Order: sequence, then structure tokens, then C-alpha cells
Amino acid sequence: MSARGAASRRGRAMARARGNGARTARIRALLKVGAAGVLALALTGACSAGTALIGAHPSAPTVGFGSVAPKATQTPAAQTCDPAAQSLAPTAQAANGADVRAIQNRGYLTVGVAADQYLTGYLAAGGVEQGFDIDLAYAIAKSLFGAGYQNKVKFVAISTDKRIPDLQNHKVDLVIDTMTITCDRLKLVDFSAVYYEASQKLLVENGSHYSSLADLGRKKVCAQSGSTSIQLIQAAASKPIAYQVTDISDCLVLLQQNQVSAISTDDTILAGLAKQDPNLSVVGRPLEPEPYGIAMPLGESDMEQYVNQVLAQYEASPQGWAASYQHWLAPSLGPANPPVARYSD
Repeated sequence: MSARGAASRRGRAMARARGNGARTARIRALLKVGAAGVLALALTGACSAGTALIGAHPSAPTVGFGSVAPKATQTPAAQTCDPAAQSLAPTAQAANGADVRAIQNRGYLTVGVAADQYLTGYLAAGGVEQGFDIDLAYAIAKSLFGAGYQNKVKFVAISTDKRIPDLQNHKVDLVIDTMTITCDRLKLVDFSAVYYEASQKLLVENGSHYSSLADLGRKKVCAQSGSTSIQLIQAAASKPIAYQVTDISDCLVLLQQNQVSAISTDDTILAGLAKQDPNLSVVGRPLEPEPYGIAMPLGESDMEQYVNQVLAQYEASPQGWAASYQHWLAPSLGPANPPVARYSD
């Protein structure tokens, strides 16, 4: 074999080794979950497909394992409304509304959720969806169907950038996926009252000198495509490089491989990532408030009022919001109370 041929062969072998090493590191990273189990879905890449019924075989990812986010054509617009006070107040008549009855007559509720966000929405080792958001979905299903409600809710793994299109196309009835209410999104879908008030922060390696976006000028900062986090990273005066992925679990792998310098998203999501890797820490002051709401197709007013009624009861019950928060989020984020509901009417 010629020297050139040998060098070429060595180069290909090294490339294969690097690829295998990256894949091994990714699987190892995604298995680094606490005693609750593994992120089983992450190994199949189901959430990366955009939308996939839990247990289905998804197609190829839309963004892949990461890319630099396209430059923003304009700075994020200032809120033109109070996003936390735009939902309709609950009414007793909503339970007899056409949209609510249609779901009950069909016999099941379809909910778009995350499947790789440990603590809020993830597929556990037994193939069952679990998390803070999942508990809320079950509460709505229980109100709709009563006995046997656990078997009358279909969870659909949905990526951040597919949440609104899938609601508009009626692929799901609701999205419960750490989704921030914004004035721009309210033009496209309706939301419940706020069910949790999160804030955007940073996740970095322990011992890192990074404590804010100001420290990350020209450094890659990872977040999910289609998220409000990407917009905030791009708007930072220090000009960090917004690096987008489909799944937040991909951000974790990229950070572990030193391909990005930090992850910036909601503190609830970062707490789940930090649980998976003790070498990482959530740092810094809150960058932006992130009021979570349950999203639904635009104009389904009876469903909006019905969901708000269920949410009010869920938050008032010691076995509801408080018990779920204590189990999933309190160990990482400390004590909290349900947000005070505010409505548009």
C-alpha cells in the first residue's frame, strides 16, 4: 500500500473512531439520570422527530444534532400585552361546550408533551410518561373521563418548534410542555391561566467562570429551536452564538463534549439536566420570566374555560399542584406556591 493510501486509511479509521466516540458519549450522557430511571425515548430519538406518538418510530430529526441559529432579523419585540392575564375565566357551562364534548365523545385526550425533559416531561424506563407537566395532563384527563382516565390520554412527543403548528393542524388537543405564554404566541394559539412561573438561567460546567450571558461573548450557547430562549441569547449585548437543537437532551451532550459553553433555558428544564450530570450547575440571576400555560387551538373558548376550571381545582387541592411540585421540582428549585390566576374577563 502506498504511503498516501495508508494515510487515507488511517484518516478514515480516525474519523470512524471519533464518530463512534461521539455516539457512545451521547448514549452515556442520556443514561445519566438519577434513581428515577432513564430517558428511554432519547435513545430512539423519538422527540427529535418533531412529533411522534409515544412508542412510535419517528422520522429523521428536523434540525439534527445542532446548528447555529439563523440570525434574528429583528430584536425580540416588547410585550404588547400582559401575557399572564389573557385567558378566559372558568365557567360551569364550559363542560357542555362543543369542543369539550367532542373530546369526550371521541373517548380520549391527545396531549403534546416533551419526552426528554427530566422532571417536567420524560419517558421513564418503563415506557411511561412522567413529570410535573404530565401530572397536570392526567388531572385534565381525569376531569374529562373519570374512572380509567389513565388509559384515555394519548401523549404525543412534540418538539418545541412543532407545538404551535400541531395545535393549528389539530394533531393534538393540548400542549403541556413548559410552554411560555407570550403576546406573539397568543395571536396563534390560546392559553390557560399561568400554571407555573419559571425563569431563564444558565447551565455550565462546575468551576466555570461563566455566570451570565455577559460572560459568553462569541461563545456557543445551546437552546431548543423555536424557543424564547434562542431569542434572548441572540439579543444579548455580549453577542453569544445561539446554537439550536431539536431536543434539550442534545444540548446536554454538546455541553459534555465541550462543543458548546453553556445551555440557556428555563430553570425547570435546567434542573432536570443538572440532575443527570453532577458536573454541571445552574447559575446566574434569572434572565427572563417564563410564565407557563397550557396551549390549545385558537378560538376553542369552551375548552379554554374548562381547562382553567380544572387548573383552579388542581391548584387548590393539596394532592394536586402542591404534591406534584414537591415531588418533581422542590428538591432542585426550593419551595413555591401555585401562581395566582389572572384572567382577561
